[in-house]
Amino acid sequence: MSSIRALSTLTTRRLVAAVVPAALLLATSLPAKAQQGDQPPPKVPVIQIEPSSASVYKEYTGQTEANRFVDVRAQVNGILESRDYVEGARVEAGDALFQIDDRPFRAAVNEAEADLSSARATLAAAQRDWRRISSLFDRGVASEKQRDDARSALETAQSAVQVAEAQLESAQIDLDYTSVSAPIPGITSRRAVDPGNLISVGDRLVSIEEIDPIQVTLSYPVDDPFADTTALNPSPERTTPAEIAGITGPEGETISGNLDYRSASIERGTNSIELRGVFDNPGDVLRPNRYVRVRLKVDEVEDAVIIPETAIGTGAEPNSTVVYVIDDENKAAQRRVELGPMSDQGRIILSGLEPGDRLVIDGLLKVRPGAPVDPQDPSESKDD
Repeated sequence: MSSIRALSTLTTRRLVAAVVPAALLLATSLPAKAQQGDQPPPKVPVIQIEPSSASVYKEYTGQTEANRFVDVRAQVNGILESRDYVEGARVEAGDALFQIDDRPFRAAVNEAEADLSSARATLAAAQRDWRRISSLFDRGVASEKQRDDARSALETAQSAVQVAEAQLESAQIDLDYTSVSAPIPGITSRRAVDPGNLISVGDRLVSIEEIDPIQVTLSYPVDDPFADTTALNPSPERTTPAEIAGITGPEGETISGNLDYRSASIERGTNSIELRGVFDNPGDVLRPNRYVRVRLKVDEVEDAVIIPETAIGTGAEPNSTVVYVIDDENKAAQRRVELGPMSDQGRIILSGLEPGDRLVIDGLLKVRPGAPVDPQDPSESKDD
C-alpha cells in the first residue's frame, strides 16, 4: 500500500511540473495590452490662457538697524550714586537712568543765587544814586563828572546782575546733569559703569537703541531691470511702501513700512545702490543686525500672460523651462517658455504662450509629450 501512495505522489508532482511552464509560456505570449488592460488618460487641471493685469513684486535682502542709537554719557564729574533702570528693559524718554552725587552742585547753585542777590542789591543802590545825581545835575547842583560816574556805576551794576544770572543758570544746568535720564525711548544696554565709581565728563554710562520703529537698509544692483522705476528711487517726499517677507508680528500682522531714502552714489565695491526704510516693529520681533527679505511692488503690467508656478517644468536643454499645452485632440505638447518676473497672481511669461492656449497647471509628472490627457476644470479636478 505504501508503494502505491508513493507512486501516486510522484505522478502528481510530474504533472504540476509540466503544467506550470506551459502556463508561463501562454502568459508571456499574450499582448501587453491584454495583460494590463486599457489605461485611461491621466486627469490633469487645465486652464485657458487669458491676458490680465498684475502687480510685479520683488524681494531684496536687507539688514535691520536701530532707528536711533544713543550713547548716554556723563556731562559732569562726580561719584555715581545709583542706577535706576533694569538692564535690557524698555525705557521711555525722560525716564531716570543714573544719579550722580549732587551735593557739590547744589552748593554751587546756592553760591550763585547768593551772588545774584548781591548783584541785584548793588544794582538797586546804583539806580538810586543815578536818580539822585541826575536830579541834582538838572538843577545845576551836581557836576557833569558826578553824573557820568553815577551812570557808569549803574551800567556796571546791570552787567554784574547779568553775569550772576548766567552763573546761576550754568550752576543749575550742572545740577540737572547729575540726574541722568533717557533722551529717547528704546531698549537699554548693559551698564558701562557701576555705582560708587568716580566718573568724568564724557564717560559712557549706557546705550539706548530705539527699535520701534526700526530701520532696514537694502541695496540693489545698478543693472536691476527695475532700477529706473519710481519704486527703487524713493525720497522723503515720495516714499515706497514695502513689507518684511516671512516674518509677522505677535498677532500675525504684516510688518510694513516705507522706503524713504536712496543713496546718491553707487557703492564701488558692490556696484549697487543703497536704500533705507523705516518699518513698524510690533512686539520688537525684529532686532538690529538681522537679515530680512524686503518685498515691494516694483511695476504694474497690463495684458500679461500669467501662469501658476506649478505649471512650469524643467526642459531637456540646460537652463530651459517648459510647459504643457493641450491641442484640440486633448494631446499634450511640450512648449518652451521664457520666464518673466513674479507677480501677485503668478509668474509672468514673456514668450512661448499665446492667449487661448490650453495649459496644464499641475500634475506634470503624469503628462507625456504626444500622449492624450483628460482635461479637468481646476476647481473640480482631483488627484487620481
